[in-house]
Amino acid sequence: MVEVTGTKEVALILFPVKQRDGKIIYYCSDFSEDLGSGNAGDVYKGYRCDLKGPNGFLQPCEINKSAIVIAENAPSVAIKVYKNGQIPSLYRLTRGTALFTIDDRAVLIMPLIDGFDIKPDIEENPQIKNMTFFQAVDVVWQLVIGLNQLHYRNSSGPPVVHGDINGANVKIRMVNEKFEVFYLDDDYYKPILPIPQIPQGTLEHLALEVLDGYYSEASDFYALTPLLYSLFGARNPFTKIFKFRDDHPLMDKEDLVRHFTAIGFCSEGLFQHFKIKPNDAICDLLEQFLKRMSAREKEQRASSGAILEFFTALRQWCLHENPKEAEYYHLRLAIAANDTSWLTNHEQRNLFFSLEDNIQERLIHLMNFQVRMQLFHQITQLSLSLKSVSYQQLLKTLLLDIARQRQANPPSCFSSIFKSKVTGKELTWLLYCFEHDSAEFFSPHAAKFRKTLQACNDKEIGSLIFGVIETMQKNALESQKVTSALS
Repeated sequence: MVEVTGTKEVALILFPVKQRDGKIIYYCSDFSEDLGSGNAGDVYKGYRCDLKGPNGFLQPCEINKSAIVIAENAPSVAIKVYKNGQIPSLYRLTRGTALFTIDDRAVLIMPLIDGFDIKPDIEENPQIKNMTFFQAVDVVWQLVIGLNQLHYRNSSGPPVVHGDINGANVKIRMVNEKFEVFYLDDDYYKPILPIPQIPQGTLEHLALEVLDGYYSEASDFYALTPLLYSLFGARNPFTKIFKFRDDHPLMDKEDLVRHFTAIGFCSEGLFQHFKIKPNDAICDLLEQFLKRMSAREKEQRASSGAILEFFTALRQWCLHENPKEAEYYHLRLAIAANDTSWLTNHEQRNLFFSLEDNIQERLIHLMNFQVRMQLFHQITQLSLSLKSVSYQQLLKTLLLDIARQRQANPPSCFSSIFKSKVTGKELTWLLYCFEHDSAEFFSPHAAKFRKTLQACNDKEIGSLIFGVIETMQKNALESQKVTSALS
């Protein structure tokens, strides 16, 4: 314990925090050590302390420094003073905090996490400049895992979005020669809902759909992307955005965000600060993937599953011990990034066809429609053999893609494949039969649907329909063999 001394009496605010066992622990602050500020309030450093006199305080009050003893070895705390009208989120109140009210303003005491945050300008990030490529990848991977834990909390709580990811709300610290990552400020946590909510957050990090109140995993990962640019060495992801903001000081916030998302993040300087960096193929995949994560339209961005797959594979690639492992991780990176070069690379294509069922299925699920269709054509044209379960998964996902597009107004990228007279209703019925009841497809009363599908003259859709029907026939024969063997 160290006693605070001095001839001048300086007042602090004393906070008595009652523990579950009834014991009261005291914290204090003179609010001189600013830890940061945001839209909701300002954060200051606080200290654990003991009283020299009787311990009778049950409410926050002023106290002189001479009346307390600071606990030297006790962890410091963060004290957030909310602005008028602002209060902590319900999520924050369940996370080991203590709430007070002073002068009609909410004051929250919470654990303090030491470390450094991520500044936009790389010259203000000396710790990041000194990271190795693997350390940067590991930090990014932890950030992705952290968001996935929020988005899919399962038994630990309801799924939520962070809602205000920015460089100041991420803390990185070194523990035992390894970086650890933490998300701060959960005041803008929001449940993941299909309905609009109040738009909030840091303007340059906001996804376009947030202007209409729509929050999702995609909006969180969009907000995270400029931090990933910084971690991989971009000089300042907001260079063009900040210039536009400064050139238009009177523009309203919504219009600023619309322009910000059109301008995009700046990748200048990416990877240049690493003393040892990966080969150009890996760097190109990573840069392409960051651009996909920050696409203006939500539908064009990488899915949360693809993001997790990509950075997990990239981390494993950094740790690979032999060329065969490296090729496997490279393949996963390419598929997660929707890169099609592996389909024309004989070795990578053969590697994909040699993978276990569960891995093939997972990777097929990550592919977009164009990649799946190219894979299907390679199977049919080159007589390649995909594992039965994976092949059926490929057929189902393609059929579902086309059925959805046929039922809606197909976008231009699909216009070339919608030439036949097969309707979305017929394709949906075919998918139902394929997944649940192949006997229905071959039944007499389904002859009209069956005839329409079998007569499809579109080369691409027709080959897919043929593949589905052929697979149902094979499955029916296998089922008959099993039944005969058991009878």
